[in-house]
Amino acid sequence: YQRRVHGILMEKKISSTDKNFISFLLNYMCEKRAEEMKLQLEDLSKHMTTMEPKCEPNLFRKQYGNLKTCLKLPSVEHVFFLDSNLIKFQPGDKIKACKEAGIISEADYKKYLAALDVFWTAKLTVTKSLSENVCKVCGETYKVSINKKGQCTTGEAHIPKYDWTKSVSYTHLRAHETLRYLVCRLLLEKKK
Repeated sequence: YQRRVHGILMEKKISSTDKNFISFLLNYMCEKRAEEMKLQLEDLSKHMTTMEPKCEPNLFRKQYGNLKTCLKLPSVEHVFFLDSNLIKFQPGDKIKACKEAGIISEADYKKYLAALDVFWTAKLTVTKSLSENVCKVCGETYKVSINKKGQCTTGEAHIPKYDWTKSVSYTHLRAHETLRYLVCRLLLEKKK
């Protein structure tokens, strides 16, 4: 993916206005919706109506006619995607590739990682409070109290990923999350 992003950058220079819109949206989502890491298109539209009409994000939107069109631009789709009317981040490996390709800045990437921490802390807190766990084998979230043979794809009971009886730091839990979202290397980079 990183090579593809770099190739697109070389073929078609991503304009500074595209990058500024991406930065605006990333910052807004990370500051206002960190616990969800998603945003309703309508909420973004309402927020933008409170901004100066001639500010850069509004001028960018007007250039393309509407927000949906802006979000479908190839440059913007490197970082975000529309799921019906819900704006979501691309998977973490794609966001990192965008940082390395210069589509998003180092500062914006750090904000994204901080928001991701908030998101996973909230998700794991809810999972624990509902007496749920995540299966190490199939990745499914399940109720601990009704875990029994035959529920996992293996035909056995789910194998818990998290041991809620131990006091474990969130950073440690992140190190054991799926590679798609979090990897130990990100933890080391974040400590720098």
